[in-house]
Formats: sequence, structure tokens, C-alpha cells
Amino acid sequence: MNLSSRWCVTAVVALGAVACSDPVPPPAQGAFNVSVYSVSPPVANKMCPSGAALTYEVPDVPLPTPAHPDSQTLDGNTYLHKIIDGENSSTVHCSIKAGAAISFEGRISLGGEAIEISSGTLPDKKSGTARITFSKSSNPGFSHSLSSPAGGCAVQAVVTDKGIQAKAGSMWASFSCAGIDYEPSDHCRSEGFFVLENCDQ
Repeated sequence: MNLSSRWCVTAVVALGAVACSDPVPPPAQGAFNVSVYSVSPPVANKMCPSGAALTYEVPDVPLPTPAHPDSQTLDGNTYLHKIIDGENSSTVHCSIKAGAAISFEGRISLGGEAIEISSGTLPDKKSGTARITFSKSSNPGFSHSLSSPAGGCAVQAVVTDKGIQAKAGSMWASFSCAGIDYEPSDHCRSEGFFVLENCDQ
């Protein structure tokens, strides 16, 4: 019997009704990088409220400097920065379940910038689809959230030297959405990356 087990037995004997519990799991954490573009050719009676192109990320990543010339922005090779649920007004909620396929959903938000992923699935544990909603209420930005249709975004798990980055509880992926909208007149397209970790399984 290890030390923690002996402590539990002692506590139960001494306190009667008190029971030992598992350690508290670490809080969810994540990051995202989003680029929103106007659609070409334009769709009649619709426009992209962010203009020709707008990129934003959570958390903000330091710009390259002469001393540190390499970009640290989240992409298929780089994941250095994250926010943690409950810290500095950050919110990260997520669920990633692995079975015959991987199903996933989550929300990462800080201030007025957020990404929300729903009804996500990777049938072969590598590639699949999801519905993604984007928010950026600051200026430049867009006053209403923009959403893809159900299953309207292609999602591809990132592959590193450690393998495919999609498993129960965590995921690192790229996405591409041919259309994200706020009816009746807002219409854009989007692409980017997201990371979700310490998620419900």
C-alpha cells in the first residue's frame, strides 16, 4: 500500500464518513489563430464585415524582433502560448472523446475574441468536419458572430514527430471554412488553427 492509500485509510477510520477523492484535474487550456477573408468572387447582396482580410489570435503572440526573429504564431509546427480556463478572465471549455471516431467541441474566449466549435467529428481520427463560430467585437472586427453551417468547416489534425495530435482529451488541428455568415448580409470565409487540452473525455 502506498503512502496516499495509507493516508486515505487513516482518514476514513478517523473521520468515519469522510471519503478520499481523486486529485482535481488540471483546468482546460487552449489557443487559436483565425484569418477571416472576403469571398471572391463576391456573393450578390453580401459582404464580409472584416474587410478584405483580418487575422486575430488568442492569446496575443509577441511580434518577431531582431533578437527573436522567428514567428511564434500558432500554426502546424508551433504551439508555445495558451490561455487557461479561469485565469485573467479567460474561458476554455472542451470535450474530446475517442472511440471508433473522435468527437469534439469547445470554446476558447478572451475579451471579445472567441472561437466556438460544435458537432466536430474526425471519422478516421485524422480529418473531418465541424461547425465553427467566430467572434471579434473589438475594432477592427465584426459586430455579430459569424458561423459556418453544420459540418461546414473542414478540420485536419496536425501531425508532428509525436504523431497525430488528436486523442481523448486533447487536439491540435487546422480548419478551413468556405462560408461563415451572419444573415442576411454578412458572408466571409475563414481558416486557421486551434488547440484544446485537458478536455473532458
